[in-house]
Amino acid sequence: MQKQLLNPLKIGSLTALFISFTACQAIPKANTDPVIAKPNIATNTPYHVYDDKTLSSSDQPSIASQHWQDFYHDDKLKQLITLALDNNKEINTAILNLQKSRATYQITDNSNTPTVGATGIVNHSTIENQDKNPRTNYQINLAMSAYEFDFWGKIRNTKQAALQNYLSSAFAKDTVKIGIISSVAKSYVAYSYNLAKLQLALETLKNREESLQINRQRFKAGLDSELSSLQAQALVDATKISIANAKTALLQNQNALRQLVGVAFDPELLPKTPVSKITNNQIFSTGLPSELLLYRPDLRSAEHALKARGADIQVARANFFPNIRLSATTGIASTELHNLFASGTFNFGITPTINLPIFNRNLGVQYEVKKIDEQIMLSNYEKSIQSAFKEVNDILAIRATIHQQIDAYKSMKQANDKNFDIANARFHTGLDNYLSVLDALRNQFSTEHNLLTAKQKLIDSQIELYQALGGGMGYDQKPKFEKQAN
Repeated sequence: MQKQLLNPLKIGSLTALFISFTACQAIPKANTDPVIAKPNIATNTPYHVYDDKTLSSSDQPSIASQHWQDFYHDDKLKQLITLALDNNKEINTAILNLQKSRATYQITDNSNTPTVGATGIVNHSTIENQDKNPRTNYQINLAMSAYEFDFWGKIRNTKQAALQNYLSSAFAKDTVKIGIISSVAKSYVAYSYNLAKLQLALETLKNREESLQINRQRFKAGLDSELSSLQAQALVDATKISIANAKTALLQNQNALRQLVGVAFDPELLPKTPVSKITNNQIFSTGLPSELLLYRPDLRSAEHALKARGADIQVARANFFPNIRLSATTGIASTELHNLFASGTFNFGITPTINLPIFNRNLGVQYEVKKIDEQIMLSNYEKSIQSAFKEVNDILAIRATIHQQIDAYKSMKQANDKNFDIANARFHTGLDNYLSVLDALRNQFSTEHNLLTAKQKLIDSQIELYQALGGGMGYDQKPKFEKQAN
Protein backbone atom coordinates (compact mmCIF):
# COMPACT_ATOMS: atom_id res chain seq x y z
CA MET A 1 0.00 0.00 0.00
CA GLN A 2 2.84 2.33 0.88
CA LYS A 3 4.45 1.57 -2.46
CA GLN A 4 1.28 2.51 -4.32
CA LEU A 5 1.21 5.93 -2.65
CA LEU A 6 4.81 6.61 -3.50
CA ASN A 7 4.31 7.69 -7.11
CA PRO A 8 1.60 10.29 -6.39
CA LEU A 9 3.69 11.65 -3.53
CA LYS A 10 6.68 11.93 -5.80
CA ILE A 11 4.66 13.69 -8.43
CA GLY A 12 3.27 16.14 -5.90
CA SER A 13 6.70 16.82 -4.46
CA LEU A 14 8.19 17.39 -7.89
CA THR A 15 5.35 19.72 -8.84
CA ALA A 16 5.83 21.75 -5.66
CA LEU A 17 9.56 21.88 -6.33
CA PHE A 18 9.01 23.09 -9.90
CA ILE A 19 6.57 25.75 -8.75
CA SER A 20 9.09 26.98 -6.19
CA PHE A 21 11.68 27.21 -8.97
CA THR A 22 9.18 29.12 -11.08
CA ALA A 23 8.91 31.65 -8.27
CA CYS A 24 12.53 32.54 -9.01
CA GLN A 25 11.14 34.31 -12.08
CA ALA A 26 9.83 37.76 -11.16
CA ILE A 27 6.24 37.35 -12.34
CA PRO A 28 4.64 40.74 -13.15
CA LYS A 29 1.46 41.60 -11.32
CA ALA A 30 -1.78 41.20 -13.21
CA ASN A 31 -3.05 44.46 -14.68
CA THR A 32 -6.62 44.83 -13.48
CA ASP A 33 -6.98 48.36 -14.90
CA PRO A 34 -6.84 48.27 -18.71
CA VAL A 35 -5.29 51.25 -20.46
CA ILE A 36 -7.87 53.75 -21.65
CA ALA A 37 -6.96 56.74 -23.79
CA LYS A 38 -8.07 60.03 -22.29
CA PRO A 39 -7.75 62.83 -24.86
CA ASN A 40 -7.05 66.22 -23.33
CA ILE A 41 -9.93 67.73 -25.30
CA ALA A 42 -13.45 68.49 -24.11
CA THR A 43 -15.55 65.93 -25.94
CA ASN A 44 -18.96 66.70 -24.48
CA THR A 45 -19.12 70.39 -25.37
CA PRO A 46 -20.28 71.51 -28.83
CA TYR A 47 -17.87 72.56 -31.55
CA HIS A 48 -17.30 76.26 -32.09
CA VAL A 49 -19.50 76.88 -35.13
CA TYR A 50 -19.35 80.27 -36.84
CA ASP A 51 -21.86 80.06 -39.71
CA ASP A 52 -25.62 79.54 -39.81
CA LYS A 53 -25.35 76.54 -42.16
CA THR A 54 -23.53 74.38 -39.59
CA LEU A 55 -24.94 73.07 -36.31
CA SER A 56 -23.25 71.41 -33.34
CA SER A 57 -25.73 69.98 -30.86
CA SER A 58 -26.60 66.75 -29.11
CA ASP A 59 -30.18 67.17 -30.35
CA GLN A 60 -29.28 66.73 -34.03
CA PRO A 61 -27.52 63.59 -35.33
CA SER A 62 -24.22 64.04 -37.09
CA ILE A 63 -24.22 63.97 -40.88
CA ALA A 64 -21.73 61.12 -40.43
CA SER A 65 -24.72 58.92 -39.57
CA GLN A 66 -25.89 59.22 -43.19
CA HIS A 67 -24.80 56.56 -45.66
CA TRP A 68 -22.83 58.05 -48.54
CA GLN A 69 -25.62 57.15 -50.97
CA ASP A 70 -27.98 59.28 -48.89
CA PHE A 71 -25.53 62.14 -48.38
CA TYR A 72 -24.57 62.61 -52.04
CA HIS A 73 -27.41 63.32 -54.46
CA ASP A 74 -25.60 63.58 -57.83
CA ASP A 75 -26.42 60.37 -59.75
CA LYS A 76 -23.31 60.52 -61.96
CA LEU A 77 -21.09 60.97 -58.93
CA LYS A 78 -22.78 58.01 -57.22
CA GLN A 79 -22.03 55.81 -60.23
CA LEU A 80 -18.36 56.80 -60.15
CA ILE A 81 -18.15 56.13 -56.40
CA THR A 82 -19.76 52.71 -56.84
CA LEU A 83 -17.23 51.83 -59.54
CA ALA A 84 -14.38 52.98 -57.29
CA LEU A 85 -15.59 50.92 -54.33
CA ASP A 86 -15.74 47.84 -56.57
CA ASN A 87 -12.44 48.29 -58.41
CA ASN A 88 -10.04 50.57 -56.53
CA LYS A 89 -6.73 48.82 -55.88
CA GLU A 90 -6.23 50.39 -52.46
CA ILE A 91 -9.60 49.06 -51.32
CA ASN A 92 -8.73 45.64 -52.73
CA THR A 93 -5.54 45.65 -50.66
CA ALA A 94 -7.49 46.65 -47.54
CA ILE A 95 -9.96 43.83 -48.17
CA LEU A 96 -7.11 41.32 -48.54
CA ASN A 97 -5.58 42.55 -45.28
CA LEU A 98 -8.97 42.09 -43.62
CA GLN A 99 -9.28 38.56 -44.99
CA LYS A 100 -5.79 37.80 -43.71
CA SER A 101 -6.69 39.10 -40.23
CA ARG A 102 -9.90 37.08 -40.23
CA ALA A 103 -8.02 33.92 -41.21
CA THR A 104 -5.41 34.60 -38.51
CA TYR A 105 -8.16 34.96 -35.92
CA GLN A 106 -9.81 31.72 -37.03
CA ILE A 107 -6.47 29.89 -36.92
CA THR A 108 -5.85 31.22 -33.42
CA ASP A 109 -9.37 30.33 -32.34
CA ASN A 110 -8.79 26.73 -33.45
CA SER A 111 -5.23 26.49 -32.19
CA ASN A 112 -6.09 24.76 -28.90
CA THR A 113 -8.61 22.36 -30.36
CA PRO A 114 -7.17 18.84 -30.03
CA THR A 115 -6.19 17.26 -33.33
CA VAL A 116 -6.44 13.53 -33.90
CA GLY A 117 -4.42 11.63 -36.48
CA ALA A 118 -4.32 7.99 -37.55
CA THR A 119 -1.22 6.01 -38.55
CA GLY A 120 -0.71 2.51 -39.87
CA ILE A 121 2.68 0.81 -39.46
CA VAL A 122 4.12 -2.43 -40.80
CA ASN A 123 7.57 -3.15 -39.34
CA HIS A 124 9.91 -5.92 -40.58
CA SER A 125 13.00 -6.65 -38.45
CA THR A 126 15.63 -9.35 -37.94
CA ILE A 127 18.35 -9.96 -35.36
CA GLU A 128 21.69 -10.64 -37.03
CA ASN A 129 23.23 -14.12 -36.45
CA GLN A 130 20.29 -15.12 -34.29
CA ASP A 131 17.14 -15.22 -36.36
CA LYS A 132 17.05 -15.61 -40.12
CA ASN A 133 13.29 -15.20 -40.20
CA PRO A 134 12.18 -11.53 -40.16
CA ARG A 135 9.73 -10.46 -37.52
CA THR A 136 6.72 -8.50 -38.68
CA ASN A 137 4.73 -6.17 -36.46
CA TYR A 138 1.45 -4.53 -37.49
CA GLN A 139 0.13 -1.39 -35.76
CA ILE A 140 -2.80 0.99 -36.13
CA ASN A 141 -2.65 4.04 -33.85
CA LEU A 142 -4.77 7.08 -33.09
CA ALA A 143 -2.93 10.00 -31.53
CA MET A 144 -4.25 13.22 -29.97
CA SER A 145 -1.90 16.17 -30.24
CA ALA A 146 -0.71 17.93 -27.14
CA TYR A 147 -3.63 19.82 -25.60
CA GLU A 148 -2.62 22.86 -23.55
CA PHE A 149 -4.58 23.71 -20.41
CA ASP A 150 -5.25 27.45 -20.31
CA PHE A 151 -4.91 28.01 -16.56
CA TRP A 152 -3.16 31.38 -16.93
CA GLY A 153 -5.13 32.91 -19.82
CA LYS A 154 -2.40 32.64 -22.44
CA ILE A 155 -4.61 31.04 -25.07
CA ARG A 156 -7.59 33.22 -24.20
CA ASN A 157 -5.56 36.41 -24.56
CA THR A 158 -3.88 35.18 -27.75
CA LYS A 159 -7.35 34.75 -29.22
CA GLN A 160 -8.36 38.18 -27.93
CA ALA A 161 -5.32 39.82 -29.53
CA ALA A 162 -6.10 38.15 -32.87
CA LEU A 163 -9.74 39.23 -32.61
CA GLN A 164 -8.82 42.84 -31.84
CA ASN A 165 -6.36 42.88 -34.74
CA TYR A 166 -9.11 41.61 -37.03
CA LEU A 167 -11.49 44.35 -35.87
CA SER A 168 -8.74 46.93 -36.33
CA SER A 169 -8.30 45.73 -39.92
CA ALA A 170 -12.06 45.90 -40.51
CA PHE A 171 -12.20 49.54 -39.48
CA ALA A 172 -8.98 50.27 -41.40
CA LYS A 173 -10.76 49.02 -44.52
CA ASP A 174 -13.64 51.42 -43.80
CA THR A 175 -11.12 54.25 -43.40
CA VAL A 176 -9.77 53.51 -46.87
CA LYS A 177 -13.31 53.44 -48.29
CA ILE A 178 -14.13 56.83 -46.79
CA GLY A 179 -10.95 58.31 -48.24
CA ILE A 180 -11.72 56.92 -51.70
CA ILE A 181 -15.31 58.21 -51.61
CA SER A 182 -14.14 61.67 -50.59
CA SER A 183 -11.37 61.73 -53.21
CA VAL A 184 -13.75 60.73 -55.99
CA ALA A 185 -16.22 63.42 -54.94
CA LYS A 186 -13.55 66.14 -54.74
CA SER A 187 -12.00 65.14 -58.08
CA TYR A 188 -15.47 65.19 -59.64
CA VAL A 189 -16.13 68.68 -58.26
CA ALA A 190 -12.66 69.90 -59.23
CA TYR A 191 -13.20 68.71 -62.80
CA SER A 192 -16.48 70.61 -63.04
CA TYR A 193 -14.94 73.88 -61.83
CA ASN A 194 -11.79 73.56 -63.92
CA LEU A 195 -14.06 73.00 -66.92
CA ALA A 196 -15.93 76.19 -66.00
CA LYS A 197 -12.62 78.05 -65.64
CA LEU A 198 -11.57 76.80 -69.07
CA GLN A 199 -14.82 78.01 -70.60
CA LEU A 200 -14.42 81.37 -68.85
CA ALA A 201 -10.85 81.69 -70.14
CA LEU A 202 -11.88 80.79 -73.71
CA GLU A 203 -14.66 83.41 -73.70
CA THR A 204 -12.28 85.95 -72.18
CA LEU A 205 -9.63 85.18 -74.80
CA LYS A 206 -12.09 85.88 -77.59
CA ASN A 207 -12.98 89.27 -76.08
CA ARG A 208 -9.36 90.17 -75.40
CA GLU A 209 -8.25 89.27 -78.92
CA GLU A 210 -10.95 91.57 -80.29
CA SER A 211 -9.70 94.25 -77.91
CA LEU A 212 -6.13 93.68 -79.13
CA GLN A 213 -7.19 94.20 -82.77
CA ILE A 214 -8.94 97.44 -81.85
CA ASN A 215 -5.85 98.73 -80.05
CA ARG A 216 -3.55 97.84 -82.92
CA GLN A 217 -5.79 99.62 -85.41
CA ARG A 218 -5.95 102.71 -83.20
CA PHE A 219 -2.17 102.65 -82.77
CA LYS A 220 -1.65 102.43 -86.54
CA ALA A 221 -4.08 105.29 -87.00
CA GLY A 222 -2.16 107.35 -84.45
CA LEU A 223 -5.13 107.62 -82.12
CA ASP A 224 -3.45 105.87 -79.17
CA SER A 225 0.05 105.15 -77.97
CA GLU A 226 1.58 101.72 -78.29
CA LEU A 227 1.12 101.23 -74.53
CA SER A 228 -2.53 100.20 -74.94
CA SER A 229 -1.60 97.63 -77.59
CA LEU A 230 1.17 96.18 -75.43
CA GLN A 231 -1.14 95.86 -72.42
CA ALA A 232 -3.84 94.28 -74.58
CA GLN A 233 -1.25 91.78 -75.87
CA ALA A 234 -0.19 91.00 -72.29
CA LEU A 235 -3.82 90.27 -71.36
CA VAL A 236 -4.18 87.93 -74.34
CA ASP A 237 -1.02 86.05 -73.36
CA ALA A 238 -2.13 85.85 -69.71
CA THR A 239 -5.45 84.39 -70.83
CA LYS A 240 -3.68 81.78 -72.96
CA ILE A 241 -1.69 80.78 -69.88
CA SER A 242 -4.95 80.44 -67.92
CA ILE A 243 -6.35 78.23 -70.69
CA ALA A 244 -3.27 76.01 -70.62
CA ASN A 245 -3.45 75.74 -66.82
CA ALA A 246 -7.15 74.85 -66.95
CA LYS A 247 -6.53 72.16 -69.58
CA THR A 248 -3.71 70.71 -67.50
CA ALA A 249 -5.92 70.67 -64.41
CA LEU A 250 -8.71 68.92 -66.34
CA LEU A 251 -6.35 66.21 -67.55
CA GLN A 252 -5.04 65.75 -64.02
CA ASN A 253 -8.59 65.50 -62.68
CA GLN A 254 -9.38 62.84 -65.27
CA ASN A 255 -6.20 60.94 -64.37
CA ALA A 256 -7.11 61.09 -60.68
CA LEU A 257 -10.61 59.78 -61.37
CA ARG A 258 -9.28 56.95 -63.55
CA GLN A 259 -6.90 55.88 -60.81
CA LEU A 260 -9.56 56.13 -58.11
CA VAL A 261 -12.22 54.31 -60.11
CA GLY A 262 -9.79 51.60 -61.18
CA VAL A 263 -11.49 50.82 -64.51
CA ALA A 264 -12.40 52.72 -67.67
CA PHE A 265 -15.65 54.64 -67.29
CA ASP A 266 -18.07 56.41 -69.61
CA PRO A 267 -16.94 60.04 -70.21
CA GLU A 268 -20.61 60.98 -70.02
CA LEU A 269 -20.33 60.49 -66.26
CA LEU A 270 -18.13 63.60 -66.08
CA PRO A 271 -19.97 66.82 -65.14
CA LYS A 272 -20.70 69.39 -67.83
CA THR A 273 -21.39 72.35 -65.53
CA PRO A 274 -20.02 73.46 -62.14
CA VAL A 275 -21.37 71.35 -59.28
CA SER A 276 -23.41 73.85 -57.30
CA LYS A 277 -25.01 71.27 -55.01
CA ILE A 278 -23.35 68.08 -53.80
CA THR A 279 -25.93 67.07 -51.19
CA ASN A 280 -29.53 67.72 -50.26
CA ASN A 281 -28.49 68.73 -46.74
CA GLN A 282 -29.29 72.36 -45.98
CA ILE A 283 -27.89 72.29 -42.44
CA PHE A 284 -24.69 70.40 -41.68
CA SER A 285 -24.89 68.90 -38.21
CA THR A 286 -21.59 67.90 -36.61
CA GLY A 287 -22.96 66.25 -33.49
CA LEU A 288 -20.76 66.44 -30.39
CA PRO A 289 -16.98 65.88 -30.43
CA SER A 290 -17.45 62.65 -28.45
CA GLU A 291 -19.27 61.14 -31.44
CA LEU A 292 -16.02 61.17 -33.42
CA LEU A 293 -14.86 58.22 -31.31
CA LEU A 294 -17.88 56.29 -32.57
CA TYR A 295 -18.21 57.46 -36.17
CA ARG A 296 -14.59 57.68 -37.36
CA PRO A 297 -13.32 54.25 -38.41
CA ASP A 298 -9.67 55.30 -38.15
CA LEU A 299 -10.19 55.98 -34.43
CA ARG A 300 -12.08 52.71 -34.02
CA SER A 301 -9.22 50.92 -35.76
CA ALA A 302 -6.65 52.52 -33.44
CA GLU A 303 -8.81 51.66 -30.42
CA HIS A 304 -8.90 47.95 -31.29
CA ALA A 305 -5.18 47.95 -32.09
CA LEU A 306 -4.60 49.35 -28.59
CA LYS A 307 -6.74 46.57 -27.08
CA ALA A 308 -4.73 44.01 -29.03
CA ARG A 309 -1.51 45.30 -27.51
CA GLY A 310 -3.08 44.98 -24.06
CA ALA A 311 -3.90 41.34 -24.78
CA ASP A 312 -0.32 40.79 -25.97
CA ILE A 313 0.89 41.93 -22.55
CA GLN A 314 -1.27 39.31 -20.85
CA VAL A 315 0.12 36.63 -23.17
CA ALA A 316 3.66 37.69 -22.29
CA ARG A 317 2.76 37.55 -18.58
CA ALA A 318 1.28 34.05 -18.94
CA ASN A 319 4.62 32.84 -20.30
CA PHE A 320 6.04 33.16 -16.77
CA PHE A 321 3.77 30.36 -15.55
CA PRO A 322 4.03 26.58 -16.11
CA ASN A 323 2.87 25.25 -19.45
CA ILE A 324 0.83 22.07 -18.99
CA ARG A 325 0.02 19.88 -21.99
CA LEU A 326 -1.63 16.52 -22.41
CA SER A 327 -1.08 14.00 -25.22
CA ALA A 328 -2.80 10.66 -25.70
CA THR A 329 -2.39 7.66 -27.99
CA THR A 330 -4.41 4.52 -28.49
CA GLY A 331 -4.17 1.69 -30.96
CA ILE A 332 -3.82 -1.99 -31.70
CA ALA A 333 -0.72 -4.06 -32.47
CA SER A 334 -0.03 -7.66 -33.48
CA THR A 335 2.62 -9.80 -35.13
CA GLU A 336 -0.05 -11.39 -37.29
CA LEU A 337 -2.21 -9.33 -39.62
CA HIS A 338 -5.23 -11.61 -39.16
CA ASN A 339 -4.98 -11.18 -35.36
CA LEU A 340 -4.71 -7.39 -35.52
CA PHE A 341 -8.27 -6.86 -34.36
CA ALA A 342 -8.32 -9.76 -31.90
CA SER A 343 -8.65 -9.26 -28.17
CA GLY A 344 -5.51 -8.42 -26.28
CA THR A 345 -4.00 -6.29 -29.01
CA PHE A 346 -5.30 -2.96 -27.65
CA ASN A 347 -2.88 -0.42 -26.18
CA PHE A 348 -3.39 3.02 -24.65
CA GLY A 349 -1.09 5.75 -23.42
CA ILE A 350 -1.45 9.24 -21.94
CA THR A 351 1.41 11.69 -21.51
CA PRO A 352 1.15 14.85 -19.39
CA THR A 353 3.94 17.41 -19.89
CA ILE A 354 4.83 20.32 -17.63
CA ASN A 355 7.21 22.98 -18.92
CA LEU A 356 8.36 25.27 -16.12
CA PRO A 357 10.35 28.45 -16.81
CA ILE A 358 13.00 28.77 -14.08
CA PHE A 359 15.71 31.13 -15.24
CA ASN A 360 14.84 32.89 -18.51
CA ARG A 361 15.65 36.57 -18.73
CA ASN A 362 14.09 36.84 -22.16
CA LEU A 363 10.64 36.47 -20.62
CA GLY A 364 11.08 39.70 -18.69
CA VAL A 365 12.48 41.50 -21.71
CA GLN A 366 9.61 40.30 -23.89
CA TYR A 367 7.11 41.47 -21.29
CA GLU A 368 8.69 44.93 -21.17
CA VAL A 369 8.67 45.14 -24.97
CA LYS A 370 4.94 44.40 -25.02
CA LYS A 371 4.33 47.09 -22.40
CA ILE A 372 6.29 49.62 -24.46
CA ASP A 373 4.34 48.60 -27.57
CA GLU A 374 1.13 49.35 -25.71
CA GLN A 375 2.39 52.78 -24.62
CA ILE A 376 3.40 53.58 -28.20
CA MET A 377 -0.03 52.51 -29.44
CA LEU A 378 -1.70 54.58 -26.71
CA SER A 379 0.30 57.64 -27.75
CA ASN A 380 -0.61 57.09 -31.40
CA TYR A 381 -4.27 56.65 -30.49
CA GLU A 382 -4.39 59.90 -28.54
CA LYS A 383 -2.55 61.66 -31.35
CA SER A 384 -5.13 60.34 -33.84
CA ILE A 385 -7.94 61.71 -31.68
CA GLN A 386 -6.30 65.13 -31.50
CA SER A 387 -5.72 65.13 -35.26
CA ALA A 388 -9.36 64.22 -35.85
CA PHE A 389 -10.56 67.15 -33.76
CA LYS A 390 -8.17 69.48 -35.57
CA GLU A 391 -9.45 68.31 -38.97
CA VAL A 392 -13.03 69.08 -38.02
CA ASN A 393 -12.18 72.46 -36.50
CA ASP A 394 -10.08 73.47 -39.52
CA ILE A 395 -13.01 72.74 -41.83
CA LEU A 396 -15.36 74.66 -39.56
CA ALA A 397 -12.92 77.58 -39.77
CA ILE A 398 -13.18 77.49 -43.57
CA ARG A 399 -16.95 77.35 -43.42
CA ALA A 400 -16.95 80.29 -41.02
CA THR A 401 -15.99 82.73 -43.79
CA ILE A 402 -16.53 81.00 -47.12
CA HIS A 403 -20.11 82.27 -47.52
CA GLN A 404 -18.89 85.81 -46.81
CA GLN A 405 -16.17 85.40 -49.43
CA ILE A 406 -18.67 84.21 -52.03
CA ASP A 407 -21.00 87.12 -51.28
CA ALA A 408 -18.08 89.55 -51.52
CA TYR A 409 -16.96 88.12 -54.89
CA LYS A 410 -20.52 88.34 -56.22
CA SER A 411 -20.71 91.99 -55.16
CA MET A 412 -17.27 92.62 -56.66
CA LYS A 413 -18.37 91.02 -59.93
CA GLN A 414 -21.37 93.32 -60.16
CA ALA A 415 -19.13 96.33 -59.47
CA ASN A 416 -16.57 95.21 -62.07
CA ASP A 417 -19.27 94.62 -64.69
CA LYS A 418 -20.62 98.11 -64.09
CA ASN A 419 -17.09 99.53 -64.11
CA PHE A 420 -16.45 97.91 -67.51
CA ASP A 421 -19.66 99.36 -68.95
CA ILE A 422 -18.71 102.85 -67.76
CA ALA A 423 -15.08 102.57 -68.94
CA ASN A 424 -16.19 101.25 -72.34
CA ALA A 425 -18.75 104.05 -72.72
CA ARG A 426 -16.18 106.72 -71.80
CA PHE A 427 -13.74 105.26 -74.32
CA HIS A 428 -16.27 105.29 -77.16
CA THR A 429 -17.26 108.90 -76.38
CA GLY A 430 -13.60 109.93 -76.34
CA LEU A 431 -13.56 110.85 -72.65
CA ASP A 432 -10.92 108.26 -71.74
CA ASN A 433 -8.30 106.02 -73.36
CA TYR A 434 -8.50 102.28 -73.68
CA LEU A 435 -6.32 101.58 -70.65
CA SER A 436 -9.35 101.96 -68.37
CA VAL A 437 -11.21 99.36 -70.43
CA LEU A 438 -8.24 96.98 -70.21
CA ASP A 439 -8.11 97.38 -66.43
CA ALA A 440 -11.84 96.65 -66.21
CA LEU A 441 -11.43 93.52 -68.37
CA ARG A 442 -8.57 92.30 -66.18
CA ASN A 443 -10.61 92.80 -63.00
CA GLN A 444 -13.64 91.06 -64.50
CA PHE A 445 -11.72 87.89 -65.34
CA SER A 446 -9.89 87.79 -62.02
CA THR A 447 -13.09 88.23 -60.01
CA GLU A 448 -15.05 85.59 -61.94
CA HIS A 449 -12.13 83.17 -61.65
CA ASN A 450 -11.89 83.74 -57.89
CA LEU A 451 -15.66 83.37 -57.52
CA LEU A 452 -15.50 79.93 -59.12
CA THR A 453 -12.65 78.98 -56.77
CA ALA A 454 -14.65 80.13 -53.73
CA LYS A 455 -17.73 78.17 -54.82
CA GLN A 456 -15.60 75.06 -55.29
CA LYS A 457 -14.12 75.62 -51.84
CA LEU A 458 -17.63 75.68 -50.36
CA ILE A 459 -18.55 72.35 -51.97
CA ASP A 460 -15.20 70.88 -50.92
CA SER A 461 -15.85 71.94 -47.32
CA GLN A 462 -19.10 69.96 -47.34
CA ILE A 463 -17.31 66.86 -48.63
CA GLU A 464 -14.42 67.27 -46.19
CA LEU A 465 -16.70 67.88 -43.20
CA TYR A 466 -18.66 64.73 -43.99
CA GLN A 467 -15.41 62.77 -44.26
CA ALA A 468 -13.84 64.26 -41.12
CA LEU A 469 -16.92 63.43 -39.03
CA GLY A 470 -16.91 59.78 -40.09
CA GLY A 471 -18.05 59.63 -43.70
CA GLY A 472 -21.09 57.43 -43.27
CA MET A 473 -19.37 54.45 -41.65
CA GLY A 474 -21.53 54.71 -38.52
CA TYR A 475 -20.97 52.88 -35.27
CA ASP A 476 -24.08 50.78 -35.86
CA GLN A 477 -22.29 49.11 -38.79
CA LYS A 478 -20.23 46.75 -36.65
CA PRO A 479 -17.87 44.23 -38.25
CA LYS A 480 -18.41 40.55 -37.64
CA PHE A 481 -17.08 39.32 -34.26
CA GLU A 482 -17.19 42.81 -32.68
CA LYS A 483 -19.99 41.90 -30.28
CA GLN A 484 -17.98 39.11 -28.71
CA ALA A 485 -15.04 41.50 -28.33
CA ASN A 486 -17.07 43.99 -26.29
